[in-house]
Amino acid sequence: NNCTEADLIRLDYLHEPGILFNLSSRFAEDQIYTYSGSILISVNPYKKIPLYGEKQINLYHDVPLGDLPPHVFALADEAFRLMLVESKTQSILIS
Repeated sequence: NNCTEADLIRLDYLHEPGILFNLSSRFAEDQIYTYSGSILISVNPYKKIPLYGEKQINLYHDVPLGDLPPHVFALADEAFRLMLVESKTQSILIS
């Protein structure tokens, strides 16, 4: 959608009303994931959304973070690839 941003750092004005409007607009379109740089924000949809199948896993496999719409699989794949390439441990914080 042209009215929302998949990554909050692309907002013209990075302030609380703009962030909340963007998240709310994406939520209304069942786009529950939004990036803020390399941080993934998720808004609970309170309903089932078909986001977690084999098709989505394959879609995000070996694709650089940010090339596809925000998704938890993108973050997981990025952490796994960095672990293999840099031979360093990775961590993901879920709060």
